[in-house]
Amino acid sequence: MMTSLYIHIPCCARKCLYCAFPVVTGRFFREADYLDAVELEAQPYRQQAVSSLYVGGGTPSLLSTDGIRRLAALVRENFIGGDAERVFEMNPESVTPEKAALLRSLGFNRVSFGAQSFDRRYLSWLGRTHGVAENFYAFKVLRSAGFDNISVDLMFGFPGQTTAQLDQDMDALVSLGSEHVAVYALTVEERSVFHVRGEKVSLDSQAELYQQVCARLKAAGLFQYEVSNFARSGFESRHNSHYWQGGNYVGLGMGAHAHHDGQRSWNADTLPQYLKMIRTGGRAVIGQEHLTPVARLMETLVLGLRMNAGINIALLEERFGVLLPVDRREELDVLVADGWLIRDGACMQVADRGRLVLDEISARLI
Repeated sequence: MMTSLYIHIPCCARKCLYCAFPVVTGRFFREADYLDAVELEAQPYRQQAVSSLYVGGGTPSLLSTDGIRRLAALVRENFIGGDAERVFEMNPESVTPEKAALLRSLGFNRVSFGAQSFDRRYLSWLGRTHGVAENFYAFKVLRSAGFDNISVDLMFGFPGQTTAQLDQDMDALVSLGSEHVAVYALTVEERSVFHVRGEKVSLDSQAELYQQVCARLKAAGLFQYEVSNFARSGFESRHNSHYWQGGNYVGLGMGAHAHHDGQRSWNADTLPQYLKMIRTGGRAVIGQEHLTPVARLMETLVLGLRMNAGINIALLEERFGVLLPVDRREELDVLVADGWLIRDGACMQVADRGRLVLDEISARLI
């Protein structure tokens, strides 16, 4: 299995109220200094072959055109891509014809488009810096630039959100005709403003709305291949699928994570510390852990259950050279007997009802 590459661009106009990612807002982001650091961090990987590239954030589309060119150059100089999937995250307010055309000319072939909602009230409540009209305008700009592989992010499950409101969001989303949709139930993360404010979500309501989302996307011709991801045939996310299959990945930038054959590490998640560590030592790793073969098997099993295709335990045991612990096998048997999982020969999948409580199932297995 090849390696994937993730580059974190932490700049944001402002931090969304639900966000818990490491970001830097407005004038505090030092673009030139940051790209200097990422370039230094990338050098040890010179000529590393990668199967996919994902530039995420933050809001990577806030980079200047010169910054985008420089980022593409450092990738080209240090990594071998071949026919790699090259993904760039963009938020509607920072999509311009110039940037869209530039990204396409530099070889990016997929955009992850952060619409989140098509309801102005919820966009404002979430702290987004764009409106509904900008969702439609920016998507049109990306199409005009030649992007024929666009994934749209949609959030749901806001406090008080009704099925009728979600239907309106789904109508707008489906009208775009994107090749891929990633849906996320709102969660209140510990490092978010929502957590500080004490915002609450209803899991029962979110379960109902999730079923509504699944039905609408299926009717629109997008099949579900992972618990939160839907695609037209051939447009599944290669990069994210690599994660779900327990693959290796390089992570560059502030707060980025990396994994290589069971050795996992993560970078400093504040800009001053990240820049200082890179300048003094070329690396910014502040933590790491080594996963045993059994731990890798269990983690890959749990991640694999997110995929509609499910997992083959025998193949995982062969891959990691260990047997599934007896107590974990017995727990899987219980989950099958209770109707949360489905066993189909050597393959095990999550039942439809199990997708509604997948986090609980994962916790029971881990």
